[in-house]
This record gives sequence, structure tokens and C-alpha cells, in this order.
Amino acid sequence: MRLRDRRRRRTSRLAALVVAATAVAALGACGGGRTGGPRGEPTAVVRSAPDRTFAARSASLEASAADAQSAARVAFAAPPATFEVRGPGRAPGRYPELGDPLAMVDMVRGAVDVVAYGGVSLRGVSTFRYELVVNVERALVETPPVRRDRVAALADRLGSPVFYADVWVDGDGRLRRVQVPVDKASDRPGNRDRTMPALVTVDLFDYEPPGPS
Repeated sequence: MRLRDRRRRRTSRLAALVVAATAVAALGACGGGRTGGPRGEPTAVVRSAPDRTFAARSASLEASAADAQSAARVAFAAPPATFEVRGPGRAPGRYPELGDPLAMVDMVRGAVDVVAYGGVSLRGVSTFRYELVVNVERALVETPPVRRDRVAALADRLGSPVFYADVWVDGDGRLRRVQVPVDKASDRPGNRDRTMPALVTVDLFDYEPPGPS
């Protein structure tokens, strides 16, 4: 009886290990992505994400705040898409990011103080989240001349030379989300803060990959 009990215990332990290993593997494949997110040094990953984003043929963009939103399907090689801001909070100048969410993609070029935060699934896609600070002057210098005027116009409306942001990058190095505070002069909240700041979120999804060259 003792020998049988030992064998049963060993079998139970092996079964538990298999279940645990399966759970870990599932977490690593979060969102169904094959790569589980980008790889590389965080600052390099984030700063290269705008170029990788614009390398796609097209994508859908949705930008939202607490009481306003905009959306459009964007062909990156075509003239800039028009974003109509809707909702009760659509007053001019209140959420400048909603009028030109693509300029927010270029703003990520100014990333400094980048910290890798962790993996998360967005719309069924594996991504990695990064915390960072956007240096607007650096973003303007790094943005291609064809889009620099639009980024400069947005920078003027944002009214702050630096602000904190969070970005989510997929396994192909493309941006899936850019999130910034409405008040660009505010500090990133800490773990003990009881109130959360109002945010603006730009989501990119349904990418059409580049065609054969």
C-alpha cells in the first residue's frame, strides 16, 4: 500500500507540473501573437516603432478621451486622413490629439527615460508596454520632413516641451497604443495616488502589412 501511495503522489506531482508548465506557456503566448511582443533594448524598440508603424500599408486608428473620440482608416502612403472629433467634449483645442492621432505616432520618436513595464494583450494581439517621457524637441528633429509641420502644429497645441506617456508595441515592432495625460504638465501618478489622471488613448489595429517590394 505504501508503494502504491508513493507512486500516486509522484503521478500527482507530475500532473501538477504539466499543468503549471502549460499555464506559463499560455501566458507567454498572450494574445495569440507568435512572438509575444518586441525584443531588444527598450529605448531602441520604442524609438523605432513609428518607422515600423508607417511601413505598413494601412491601419485603423481610434483616438479617445473621456467624452470625445475620433476614428479613421489610414493608408500611410496616401494624403493624411481626416479625423472628425465627436462627442460632448469635442470643443476645439480641448483634445488636440483627437484631431491628428497620426502626429502622436511621430511624437514617440522623442522617447527618453524608457522603462519596460510588461506584456499585455490588446485586441487579441501580444504587446509589450513601455513607460517613457516624450521630449517634443527631439520628436520634431527625428520626424521626417514630410510630416514635421503637422507634428509641430500638434506640439504647439499640447503646450508642454515634455510629458509622460505609455506605449504598447507588438511583435513586429509597431505601435498598438499610445496613451498620454490630458494635462501635459502633470507628473506620472505613483502607486499611492488615489486619483487617476484623465487620459487620451490612440489605438492602432487591423494592420495591412507592406506588399512585396
